[in-house]
Amino acid sequence: MKHNSLTCPKLYILFFAFCVVAGCSKNGSTELRDGDLTNTIVIDLNDRKQTIHNFGASDAWVCQFVGLWPDKSRDQIADWLFSMEEDVNGKPKGIGLSLWRFNIGAGSAAQNNISDEWRRTEGFLQGDGTYDWSKQAGQKWFMHAAKQRGVAQFLGFTNSPPMQLTKNGKAYSDNGEEANIPVKNYLPFSKFLVDVSKQFEKEGIPFNYLSPFNEPQWDWTGNGQEGTPFKNE
Repeated sequence: MKHNSLTCPKLYILFFAFCVVAGCSKNGSTELRDGDLTNTIVIDLNDRKQTIHNFGASDAWVCQFVGLWPDKSRDQIADWLFSMEEDVNGKPKGIGLSLWRFNIGAGSAAQNNISDEWRRTEGFLQGDGTYDWSKQAGQKWFMHAAKQRGVAQFLGFTNSPPMQLTKNGKAYSDNGEEANIPVKNYLPFSKFLVDVSKQFEKEGIPFNYLSPFNEPQWDWTGNGQEGTPFKNE
């Protein structure tokens, strides 16, 4: 079984099959009745309207824990997520994700003030402005496991800027109407993202995409998880 990108022509086939089933009589007959031939459906498999470039998922939030499990357990989960191989019976070993999203943490795990421990993360940026690249070890393990199993596209994203750069010094927002970062820290935040991207490139996993905001129109007021709004204005 090959894991290919899903294209609209394939969807056309599924839609056509659905139309055939939907047109069956109650007794299962597909016999055409008078007046049923008023429309003709033409499927051109060479006329592609859209191509889905990847089939992806995110490491938020459980991989920070699961990535530290014993090898037997975490390897099995990585196979389920990323493998494009088949077993001896021809059954796929995994769902063959082709893109993996890495949650670049804001560091709230050090403060212990997010109510749900599964919605906190470690952070690379330290209080003195230096970086500790040993942080987020469980998530980094899954990044490398993904690459080893053939994943070719990676995306880095943040739920919140690092807590050292936010308005309230926390990784959650006090105000759902505005971003939890002062304008003066826009450039330091950008530099942080560049530094993280360069580090992953050194480790052999460059980001194909970088997303500085996550669900920006949501009201992230409160300490339920790391997050901040970013309104269009």
